Amino acid sequence: MTAALLAAVLAATPAAPPATPSGKPATPATAARGCLPAAPLPGLGVVDPFRPPDPKATELNSAGKSYYRDGKWEEARIEYRAAETADPTFLAPRLNIACSFVRQERFAEATAEVEALLARAYVPWAREILEAFDLGALKPRPEMARIRRAMTTAAAAWGAELDDAVLFVGRARAPLKIPATGPGFFILNPHQEVYAFLPTTGRFRQLTSEDGRVLALLRTPDRRRVVYVTAEKLIRGAKDDDLALRGVAIGELTLATMTAEPAIRVAGDVRRLELAAVGAMVTFRIDGDRVSGLFRRADRGALDPLPPNPRGKGGAIVTARGAEPAAGPPLRIAPAGCQATAREIVAPGKPRTVVVSAPGRSPRRLGEQFGAGLVGLPIP
Repeated sequence: MTAALLAAVLAATPAAPPATPSGKPATPATAARGCLPAAPLPGLGVVDPFRPPDPKATELNSAGKSYYRDGKWEEARIEYRAAETADPTFLAPRLNIACSFVRQERFAEATAEVEALLARAYVPWAREILEAFDLGALKPRPEMARIRRAMTTAAAAWGAELDDAVLFVGRARAPLKIPATGPGFFILNPHQEVYAFLPTTGRFRQLTSEDGRVLALLRTPDRRRVVYVTAEKLIRGAKDDDLALRGVAIGELTLATMTAEPAIRVAGDVRRLELAAVGAMVTFRIDGDRVSGLFRRADRGALDPLPPNPRGKGGAIVTARGAEPAAGPPLRIAPAGCQATAREIVAPGKPRTVVVSAPGRSPRRLGEQFGAGLVGLPIP
């Protein structure tokens, strides 16, 4: 919460709604929400993004795909609907249902399924919808305008109330591990994305869909955007400590609208990348074989060189060993009616985790199974 109302306000004057630290007034609905509730409250987002789907649901979904391949659309949808019933959080069957309707040229029904899917989880399903081959027939049709409008609406809803959320890099499942020794070129797939945890509802929202290659994040000082780093390969030379990252890119996402800037592609191999906040700007200090120095984002996803002097605060440091632990005091997040903090826990032999705490509430541990970090995670 912000500071108390001025004592000079007349008692007869109706009190203004309390404001959050982001400056937004707390609506009655927001003020009525909880703080680290024992059970997640209703709202947008998922209860646990790291829980695998119910095995029965995946079995039914696979059965639907068998019918789908044979062109038995009605039979496929029966299995897909049963999969949804077995695990309502498993949303892949809904995309499959939409595809089956397109294959029958039942475009209105396909569009309704797409709209429902977007309303449930904008990320990652907006990208899946745009890339699904069997939905391609919708793109030149009038229904695509409806889908575009639904995407805009869903994006705004998905990006709402994130000013006071805990942003973190989370590992969705067991990572693809890199051999501990020996030279080579190794594909990176740690199964990591940027997530938000909302202390008021106890729910999560996935914010990026980068094929699990997110290594680190930095939230901008105004809390409106998140900058994140991805990489495609780890390169190890003749010596085990001769390490670099290849295919490094720097993404940027505006949270309120879920719109992404063009990714900055860093040419060559990168030994170290440091993100830092300098005023309202985020800088990139790069140590690489083809790109080195201090930069900021320029237009069209390019790097704009800066003098070597600026030093920022609250940075993220990425090397070929992954993201270094978050430095500094615990992160304070204070949505209306909830004074919470988030801190990292680093323990030998265990995944890095994030603990969210609030007075009088049981703490919430994020990433206990596979790992979570306020800045990022080490490369496994």
